Amino acid sequence: MANKIVCWRPMYDPSGHELLRATGAEVEIIDMPDAQAVAAAIKDAHALWVRTPERVDAELMDAGDNLVVVSSSGFGTDNIDLSAATERGILVVNHQGFGRTPVAEHSIMLMLAALKQLIWSDRATRDASAWATRSAMRIYELEGKTVGLVGLGYIGAELAKKLRLGFNCRVLAYDPYVDPRLAHAAGVEVFGDLHTMLKECGLLCLTAELTDETKMIIGSDELAALQNGAVVVNAARGALLDLDALADALDSGHIAAAGLDVVSPEPLPDGHRLLRHPNTVMTPHTAGVTSEATSRLAHSACDQITAALEGRLPKFPVNKKAWDSLNSRRPIQ
Repeated sequence: MANKIVCWRPMYDPSGHELLRATGAEVEIIDMPDAQAVAAAIKDAHALWVRTPERVDAELMDAGDNLVVVSSSGFGTDNIDLSAATERGILVVNHQGFGRTPVAEHSIMLMLAALKQLIWSDRATRDASAWATRSAMRIYELEGKTVGLVGLGYIGAELAKKLRLGFNCRVLAYDPYVDPRLAHAAGVEVFGDLHTMLKECGLLCLTAELTDETKMIIGSDELAALQNGAVVVNAARGALLDLDALADALDSGHIAAAGLDVVSPEPLPDGHRLLRHPNTVMTPHTAGVTSEATSRLAHSACDQITAALEGRLPKFPVNKKAWDSLNSRRPIQ
């Protein structure tokens, strides 16, 4: 009997579905937010692939009688209940390092777009109003600026390298769990206190995972600690940043501009203050979905799901304890 794999939403690179089918598996794609439809589909499934922001909770896992493995769509697993998965002997896998280059590049793009007033300039040039007002525009350089990072993992380290070598920036970081060797190799000054770091930053970029500890880590107090006229960029997870506090700081002028690839909730409701704010640059959670990265992610998902279903430990297990406790109720075929 062939393994059944359910994809909750299509993979970013549709060739991933064919890679899974090439292993002999039956692949079903659920392209809707309806968790009940997914629950029905995974009743006889052995694996589930899920794309943010869809959430895999304990109730959904209980619908999968034969579920062996759940794969995230990228590095983050905050949309999967890891405790519930471990309790049920369901392995969760993610995909590490594939967003390093695209998200770092995207973050720099957002910084430059904010500093150069790209969106305003583009629109104003098209209606000819830019030519009369361009001398009054506040446009800044990235070269030599002090940039603070919240989080110094794969993406943070890559971003730090590009900022230092490409723009001669001084790069600071707050990450209580960073390996000092990584910080040294990346040429980053690590701070033990977030507010102390923020006081020195003209730009702030969020590159942390979303956990209970980091949720809303940047709020009104943290934004106030930044230098006047600072720029804030977030291409990590929307819930790291209090958007109401950001809108207030933009309105006051303390924060000059913001570049956001992620928000919470996604998408923002119609009429949200940030959607109409002239000093925001926004993209629809596309930082990590370049053609190159999505192809690599599709191959990683196929390789890891196949390994788990064949009884081999995948490359990036998030909750290895679940693998150790797999039993005959969850047969591996």
